Amino acid sequence: MNIAAYPALLVTLLLSGPLAAQSIPFDICAESTTWTRPAPEVQAKVWNDPRWKDIARDAYAWTHNFIFIDDPMSASVTGMYRDLSGMWTAEPDQTNPNCNTPRSGYEWITFWSLLHRVKEVRRDANTYTVVVEPVAKGFQFVFISRMNPKAVLRFVTPDGAVLEVWDESAPPKQFTQTIPPGARIIAPNGQIRK
Repeated sequence: MNIAAYPALLVTLLLSGPLAAQSIPFDICAESTTWTRPAPEVQAKVWNDPRWKDIARDAYAWTHNFIFIDDPMSASVTGMYRDLSGMWTAEPDQTNPNCNTPRSGYEWITFWSLLHRVKEVRRDANTYTVVVEPVAKGFQFVFISRMNPKAVLRFVTPDGAVLEVWDESAPPKQFTQTIPPGARIIAPNGQIRK
């Protein structure tokens, strides 16, 4: 190729726009076709638990159907989301052998799809579009091989309606760490701050 043609080729590539999103594989680690979110009277067991009582009723995991798990290897993170989402009512051990493989959040994108079935995942740059269909009952635990350090997950219906967007660089505020007026803070070195 003539070296003079490179600038023209570069301009053509830049002006041609982004490539179409590519369909990519995903793993369903666990799923149910019978689970439903518990009624508020049943979920009150969690709402009244001293660990969660201040945040549980309005928790992101309770009010949303797509729960991004940033550290799938952490028992405390998955346990918290399990309690707050109502997944604690699911039948135990609805997993397959893929669930037993350790998967780091740095290599995998992990989310729970509650009351929706994942039909397809497409990737365009750092955006993963997850096509889902609503269902009356069920959940799926999904793993997608991570190809970007920070990803955007878009959950859409088959006709393209956006249900939810999760941007890892700006996740929704889930917890507040407000310090009440007059509280004392003791630093790790024992120093007291006001």
